[in-house]
Amino acid sequence: MQRDAAQQELDLEDGMTHAGRRHRDTRNSPLTAGALATALLLLAGPAACTSAPDGKITQLDVQPLDQVDTGRAADADAVPLTDLLNADADELRFDVVPLDADLADSGPVCEPGTGCFLDPCTANDQCLSGWCVEHLGDGVCTMTCLEECPAGWECQPYGGSGQDLMFACVSLFTNLCKPCTAAADCISPGGIQDACVSYPGGSAFCGGACGPDVECPEGFTCAEVVSVSGVPLTQCVPASGECECSAKSVALGLATDCSVTNELGTCTGKRVCTADGLSPCDAPEPAGETCNGIDDDCDGQVDEPLDLDGVPISLCNDDNPCTKDVCGGPQGCSNPPLDGTECQDGNLCTTADHCQDGLCVGIPMACDDDNPCTDDSCGQAGKCVHEPNADKCYDGNPCTVADQCQDSACVGVPVDCDCQEDSDCIKLEDGDLCNGILVCDLDKFPHVCAVKPGTAVECPPPAGDFPFCLQTQCQPETGSCLTLPAHEGFACDDGNACTLGDACQEGTCAGKKPANCADDNPCTDDSCLAPAGCQHTPNSAPCSDGDACTLNDICNGGACAGGPDANCDDANPCTDDGCHPLSGCTHAANSDPCDDANACTTGDACQGGVCLAGKAVGCDDQNLCTDDTCDPKSGCIHAMNSAPCDDGSVCTLNDKCEKGSCVGSAPFVCEDSNPCTDDQCHPKKGCLFVPNSKPCDDANACTVGDTCDAGLCKSKSMLDCDDLNPWR
Repeated sequence: MQRDAAQQELDLEDGMTHAGRRHRDTRNSPLTAGALATALLLLAGPAACTSAPDGKITQLDVQPLDQVDTGRAADADAVPLTDLLNADADELRFDVVPLDADLADSGPVCEPGTGCFLDPCTANDQCLSGWCVEHLGDGVCTMTCLEECPAGWECQPYGGSGQDLMFACVSLFTNLCKPCTAAADCISPGGIQDACVSYPGGSAFCGGACGPDVECPEGFTCAEVVSVSGVPLTQCVPASGECECSAKSVALGLATDCSVTNELGTCTGKRVCTADGLSPCDAPEPAGETCNGIDDDCDGQVDEPLDLDGVPISLCNDDNPCTKDVCGGPQGCSNPPLDGTECQDGNLCTTADHCQDGLCVGIPMACDDDNPCTDDSCGQAGKCVHEPNADKCYDGNPCTVADQCQDSACVGVPVDCDCQEDSDCIKLEDGDLCNGILVCDLDKFPHVCAVKPGTAVECPPPAGDFPFCLQTQCQPETGSCLTLPAHEGFACDDGNACTLGDACQEGTCAGKKPANCADDNPCTDDSCLAPAGCQHTPNSAPCSDGDACTLNDICNGGACAGGPDANCDDANPCTDDGCHPLSGCTHAANSDPCDDANACTTGDACQGGVCLAGKAVGCDDQNLCTDDTCDPKSGCIHAMNSAPCDDGSVCTLNDKCEKGSCVGSAPFVCEDSNPCTDDQCHPKKGCLFVPNSKPCDDANACTVGDTCDAGLCKSKSMLDCDDLNPWR
């Protein structure tokens, strides 16, 4: 079961009280499980500390123990790895091949920069020892060892064939000052767990175990610190109090966590290693939450409601009960109407309040008590008020006249005398032509003057488009009906969907304000067409489809259609270019082969998004008559020189370089003054005197037919000097 980081660091703190345990002599001794793991990792060849094809150090590419290849062929005598881990210590002895001490002590002094101990490196072949290892977060050359290593280094086994081991110095401070976010970032190749230490300013770097037996490297001090998990422990930290970014950390773009905190919250981000040190924290400043599709206060929630004394309040609250408060994320707020929903219009004199076109409207309270002697209205308390009036009325008693309201009641004047005919009632007329003509009602006794049926004016209901806002009223002076405004200010319906807040006004129903037809859709032109209402006509305006991977989006059919794909090519062969719909173009670093524009390197490869130079090009043309150099732009240059040389022929003298070739001058003269030899010079053998068979002169006048033979002039016969004269 995997333990959490805090538990690992508690175990680490317990281990620090015995820091000296990290020094061990593994030569010819039983390997513990940890030492065996280290040995197996190094014996695994390239996985221990090798140069990959792209030239990068692969020291940290540690294989799981159950996958390590010991380099031996599987046979009947091979011990399985599981048996090794479970075997007794006495059974696990390896044959150690010690280095030649005389050779180690008698070598020349190493010139820095040529692969010496602690020289910077990125690949094994850059080091005289053949091993490039991690130290203080960078690659450096190590050296082989017998027993002892410099302070801060440990002599540990590394790969040989079969069970034979060799030893090299391995740093105890592999990751010291390497940017980290958790303890898992600080595991060394040998499996040693260092802590991820918190530093002021919101950064964190790997520490290094220290104690009475393990001193910190120069420039570092052993101090009580706190890990990023809050565990106190003892680690090596810079005496200056600040870790610098190593070249490798910069090249790999390593980063550490950081945060920005204020009263609104805490936002997290990264600080990346650059050539100028750690970059500023890229965490945003916590801000109050707004409807924008972003976690403004960095609490892990996006566009969450406000909390008002435990009651959630929408970010889009418009304080209108007749609209729905909707947060659309990146699109912002919208408040569509909630027609038909119950509400309170704040008017106590209305009932059945409900939402209509985004407004709260009610029906006027019915306060008519059917008493003509009261003026009916709704009071401030929302209760009907019936104020007495002094209007003329009819008390329903034919024996009274001049009826008039008094104290909310209709009171008439009793008739003391009877009438005999209609004319007797003229004197009782009140001049009101609306309440009918008085005639003598002979059907009652005593006869009384009464209104003749059919003579009282009854005004018809008001006509027009908005009868609710009108009333008909008879004029006493003329007896004619007039149409007058009524229900002034009460809600009504003007039949036009393009107006809101309709109310009676001077006898007609009028809207107070135009309807809000905005549908928050940039791809429609919003308008209102009476009486139908809001119209949303599709347009072809520029828009945003919410996909950062499309450009020049255009409205089509009322919706935003994505345009051409964004061109995410950053012209960098060391990044794999892509696009994320939310964030846009992405440029992930790759490890492809590349060209660093330097013709003097080969095997260039991408790392951390940049093209790193490979090995130097070999420009030696094996010609002593050229000076070999390399121009970063054009490559190898073989400039001809005039240096002394040897053209390989013993037949020439004063050899020197001319036009890129070794040319000899003043050819050697092979002359033996012997006409019976052909003189010549052989480039390898020198002067040769080859006998010939040419005619010659042996300087003896007494011979004839002289011919060369075996390098000598020989005659064939003697000259016959006999003149046949016996006397001489």
